[in-house]
Amino acid sequence: MWEGSYGKEPFDLRLTVLRMVRQLHVIIGCTLAGTILFGGGYYLKNVLQAEKLYCAESTYHVEYDVEEEKDVGTVYINAVTWNTYLDSDTFLDAIQERVQTGMTKSELTEALSAVLASDLRVPSTKVTTDDPELCVRIAQVLEQVMTDVFPEGIPEIRSISVIDSATDAPMVEMDVRPGRAFALSAVLSCFFVVVILLLKELGDDSIWLPAAIGKRYGLKTAGTFESPVLEENLRYLFEGMRNVAVCAVQQDMNPAQLLEELQRRCPEVVQKQYSEAARGQCPENEEKRSGWFAVPSPVICPESCRVLREADGILLAVKAGSHAGKQLEYTKEFLEQQNCKITASILCNADERLIRSYYFPERKRDKGGRT
Repeated sequence: MWEGSYGKEPFDLRLTVLRMVRQLHVIIGCTLAGTILFGGGYYLKNVLQAEKLYCAESTYHVEYDVEEEKDVGTVYINAVTWNTYLDSDTFLDAIQERVQTGMTKSELTEALSAVLASDLRVPSTKVTTDDPELCVRIAQVLEQVMTDVFPEGIPEIRSISVIDSATDAPMVEMDVRPGRAFALSAVLSCFFVVVILLLKELGDDSIWLPAAIGKRYGLKTAGTFESPVLEENLRYLFEGMRNVAVCAVQQDMNPAQLLEELQRRCPEVVQKQYSEAARGQCPENEEKRSGWFAVPSPVICPESCRVLREADGILLAVKAGSHAGKQLEYTKEFLEQQNCKITASILCNADERLIRSYYFPERKRDKGGRT
């Protein structure tokens, strides 16, 4: 029983690169689509429909309970500590008692924040909401709590005074960078498209080159219809054979049309005979034929094997493209079970530009036109 050798087939970097180049329009199209989708979504959300926020900021001076100024660094009250104080229930309750904001504790927590500059004695508080007047009201109450109520519960602090009081709430300038968003969207979209196409190429049982049929399935290949050595290969492979059957792997291929094309391109080798089989019908008898004749694909007409067994040679036509490998594997295994020996194969609908680029890359020329 024949066995495939997909795992033993070496990775063809050249073919993969050429295939990726052939799909460059797909890569560019998907990259543009991803850029518009994700970059445009970012722009729509953060620029066109961005919520306007206002911020009121207050700055304080803190007197710590230390003997000398140099000992301030020993008091471990940093920016995280200040934000923890602002989020505490005691602090939030004190604010809500002094001002009616209509905000829950969770909303008030999101609106409050603390910032600590390089000097540990100069913290700042920020109130951010979508209402500038509300920002100023909360900020002023926050200053009262910071200076009157808050120092009493912290032993490390003697007193807190306001250096810069919040009198207005300017609009917050959002850090929105649509240019970088579009660039990042383009890079990520291109990357994922290339990865997906590479995985598809590596995992697909596609056939693009005639040589792949020989390497993977052990079948001799006459080439393609456009191959300059097609006629010579057919003459050698089918030398001395009186009757040769032409059948196809894929169900959508017409063997009679394939035979017509072969006879047109290689009239000296392919001597065509018209019969019921040549008209694409299932043979009803096993009469001996002479010349080249078409036989329906054994996949759709298993009775074709009776005629194929009587033929001196069998030319199996394989249509190039994705998912062609498994179909060829099934047909080859079925024909072998029916004792139908395949003489050679031919690759149809092949990408001739891909084949020429693979085997005959254009060499660089110097300014004089010499290679």
